[in-house]
Amino acid sequence: MRKFVKDLILPIAVGSTLAFVIQASLAKPYEIPTNSMFPAIQGANSAGDRAPDRVIANRVIYKLRDISRGDVVVFDPTKGARAACSEPGDVPFVKRVIGIPGDRVSVRKETISASSPYPELRPGGELAVRRVASPNSFGPDGVGEQRLAEGDTTYVTFVKKAGEADATPFVVPGALTPDYEVTFPPVPDGNLLMLGDNRPGSCDAHVWIERGAEFTPQDNVIGQAEAIYWPITRLRFLS
Repeated sequence: MRKFVKDLILPIAVGSTLAFVIQASLAKPYEIPTNSMFPAIQGANSAGDRAPDRVIANRVIYKLRDISRGDVVVFDPTKGARAACSEPGDVPFVKRVIGIPGDRVSVRKETISASSPYPELRPGGELAVRRVASPNSFGPDGVGEQRLAEGDTTYVTFVKKAGEADATPFVVPGALTPDYEVTFPPVPDGNLLMLGDNRPGSCDAHVWIERGAEFTPQDNVIGQAEAIYWPITRLRFLS
């Protein structure tokens, strides 16, 4: 009996303990219940035949470096953010960091023009494409793209970084086009401004601002969403 415990039970117990410690301190898996980060991270689709993506959150990375604009993070939302999204319980949120302390973030209506000071907003530019979820923003199955021409309008996210004179477009490749305008206050020290890549269908800072909860404390960040590990066909690192 003693040999059985030593040769079988003890290794299983030690392995389970190590797995728990690694999960708690280094990385932890999360299922993504919504499509707020679509198409980068997919929730269930409108037909109900697509399994939500599951991601690994790197819990150590921000002990080694600062949080950066563009990072996709797993975090505990504030009470105001959770209430605005009607999300009960303690399920973490996953969004993209758009503003860091000192930034001024806005979403503005802009016209595509060959004379635009921003190359991204000239015909053929990176933001001269309107991307929308299909069939809808709640349970998208794909992304529809419309190339914009001279004189067409679109909504663009701008970031004015601390110490810089002008705001510039903040490009997230593949993100869906916003359908709203908003101007946020400067991001306070120790806070972040989060938006989902599914801009029209994401409950994020542009919704939370109505409750005065547009900013998320950096201390609420659990870790960086490092990779999709399930379904296996979606296996990939997140940019």
